[in-house]
Amino acid sequence: MRPVVRTAVGVVVVVSALVGGFLGGWYLHTPAASTAGPTSSTLGIIAAGSLAPILPSFASAFANQTSGVDASAAAQLYEGSTAAATALSTETHSPYDLFISADFRVIPQHLEAPTSTVATWEAVFASDPVVLAYAPGVSALSGINTTNWFQKVTASGVTLGVANASADPLGANALFVLELQDALAHQSGALYGHFFNGALGALATPTSSAKFVAENVAQSALSTGEVSAYLIYRSYAQVDHLTYVSLSSSVNLGATDPSNVSLYGTVSTTILSGTSTKSVAGAPVLFALTVPTNAPNVALGVAFAAYLLSNATSSMWAADGFQPISPAWVDAPAHVPAALSGFAPDGLPPLPADLASLLA
Repeated sequence: MRPVVRTAVGVVVVVSALVGGFLGGWYLHTPAASTAGPTSSTLGIIAAGSLAPILPSFASAFANQTSGVDASAAAQLYEGSTAAATALSTETHSPYDLFISADFRVIPQHLEAPTSTVATWEAVFASDPVVLAYAPGVSALSGINTTNWFQKVTASGVTLGVANASADPLGANALFVLELQDALAHQSGALYGHFFNGALGALATPTSSAKFVAENVAQSALSTGEVSAYLIYRSYAQVDHLTYVSLSSSVNLGATDPSNVSLYGTVSTTILSGTSTKSVAGAPVLFALTVPTNAPNVALGVAFAAYLLSNATSSMWAADGFQPISPAWVDAPAHVPAALSGFAPDGLPPLPADLASLLA
C-alpha cells in the first residue's frame, strides 16, 4: 500500500557546513529537525519517469523537515533515464541538484569520465523487478497469472505497451524480459517475435501487437484501452494501483545474485545512440543516484541523497514496491561525498564485482 503521509523516523541530522552555505546532513539513529540556511533553496530533481508518482512525496517530506527548502513540482523533471542523462551531459549549468536513474549503468557510462565530467560517483540503492501490468477488463487476459502470462498476452486483440529502449532503460528491460521468457519456456524467440520484428538482439521494431508508450503515461494507456498490457517496474504498478502479474526471478530482472546476474547477461538488444547504434545486454534493474557536479546547489543535492539513502526512507521504498539495498553500493568510493560516509562503519561499500564489471 502506498503511504499516505511521508514521515521520517530514525534519522539523526548532523548540522554541519556544507558546500555553498547549505547546512544539514542526514544520518542514522534518532530523529531531529534539520536546518538550512536562511535563504530558501529550491530542490531541483531529474529522475526516471517511473519515479514520477513516487519521488515527489519523498521530496516534500524532506522539504517539510528541512528549513528553507522548497520542493516545487515545477523544479522536478521525470523522463527516460538515458534521455535525462543526455540532457545533463549537454548542459553547462544544470538546474538539477539530484539525478536518479532506473539503470545503474547510465550514470557511469553517460556522465562519468571518460565520457563526461557531470558526475564522479553513483550510489545504487534499490532493485525493482519488472511485472506485467494489464487492464483487467480485457477478456483475453482473464485468468492470467505468473505461469501463463506469456501465453495470454499473445491472444488476438491484445496489444503490449513498452517504453522505447533508445530513450528509456525500461524499454530495453521489457525486451530482455521477453527474450528471457522465450528461453525459459524453450520457445525459440516466438514470444519476442510476436511483438517485435527482426532478430533477437537487433533494433526492436514493434509489430501490430506492440506499441511504444512512454512509461509516465502507462497508466493512462491502460485505462483508455490504448494498450492491453504493459511491462513495467513493480513500483510504478504498485503505487499507481495497477493490476499486475509478478514474473519469475529468472525473467523479471529483479535478482542480484551471481547466478541470475549471469543469466540476465545472456540477452541483449540494440538501441540508437546519437547517430549510431549500440548493443546493450541484460542486467538487474537497479536504481542509482548521483549529484551532478554542475548542480546549482551541490550541498542540497547531497543532503537529499543522504535522506533517500537513510533508514528513515528504507521502509517507504519497500512500501512502494522496491527492494532497498542498505547500505547502498557505490561505483567510486573515493569520490563519494563525505556527508554520506555515515551510512556504514567504513563508508559505503563498492558494487559487487559481477555488477561492477557491467559498467565498462
